[in-house]
Amino acid sequence: MDVAAFLQEVCAMQGQSGMEGRVAKRIAEEFSKYCENVHIDTLGNVRGVMGEGTPNVLVCAHMDEVGLIVTAIEDNGFLRIWQMGGVDPRILPGSVVTVYGKEIVKGVIGPKPVKPGDDPAKAAGLNELAVDLGLPYEEVVKIISVGDPVCFTVPMTRLMNDRVAYKTFDDRACVTSMIVAMEELSRVKLNCRVEFCASTQEEVGSRGAKVATYDVDPDLAIAFDVNHATTPGVEPWNTMPIDKVGVGMGPTIHPAMFKRLMDTADALGIDVGIDPSGEYTSTDADDILETRQGVPVALIDLPLSYMHTMVETISLKSCKEAGRLLAGFLKGVDENWEEWLCF
Repeated sequence: MDVAAFLQEVCAMQGQSGMEGRVAKRIAEEFSKYCENVHIDTLGNVRGVMGEGTPNVLVCAHMDEVGLIVTAIEDNGFLRIWQMGGVDPRILPGSVVTVYGKEIVKGVIGPKPVKPGDDPAKAAGLNELAVDLGLPYEEVVKIISVGDPVCFTVPMTRLMNDRVAYKTFDDRACVTSMIVAMEELSRVKLNCRVEFCASTQEEVGSRGAKVATYDVDPDLAIAFDVNHATTPGVEPWNTMPIDKVGVGMGPTIHPAMFKRLMDTADALGIDVGIDPSGEYTSTDADDILETRQGVPVALIDLPLSYMHTMVETISLKSCKEAGRLLAGFLKGVDENWEEWLCF
């Protein structure tokens, strides 16, 4: 697949938590190239199956994005907003956004003028910001309502060294890695049943993953999400080089699943780094782990800079390599899975 072209298309789509419908339809189309029984479930998850037999493996990457929601319309036509997911207010002044109402309209979030005595270094809070559509109140209320989603509007930027910056790579870049794995797996016979899931509402509590895991009732699972890439001013042990693929480790992660992923990476020559978590991973993995009687889970991470901004940055090479790691792992899963899972 053309990874960059797919990312440019799918990340442009509006799809905040609970509002992923348009994105789900497009991802379902892509799943259908490789999977059987592709469907969108009650909570909006896109699910598709490859292979048959045992064990039953769930692979999960979320497709929702962080964004904003209209909370009020001022008498002057400006829109008050609040966050959906973890949006940092510091990035908002100067942003171009799109509001999805009865009509789709663009607006800007402009900063307030700095007055004498103000601290120009102090960031404005969400309650101090508003969206300017350039319309009077009477026109705004005809097309915009409280509850309408507000989405960042930026172009995808190609950087040097096979890197790209865009909105919503968290976590549609990992959905893309999952599809890279599907493409590779379509050329071999799988010795297990794999259910791929593009999950909903991760940014507000991994709700889609909980529902999908309960329904699939997997023997094993792999969650797929981003982690923080190396960033100026951040301690190096809290980040990972952007050109690596991360493998999660910690209480959420089953030791045998971790070892199996690391062995697969070594066999395939994939440059990986260990992503330790002392308590929670803050990904779908945490909720998959605790579903039903418990699920042995692993975590693959894609390093990403500037998380939850409109310039999230990844390495296209790492995006592809993460898919190759997933495919390699799944190729090695067969009916003898319980033997190596013991620890």
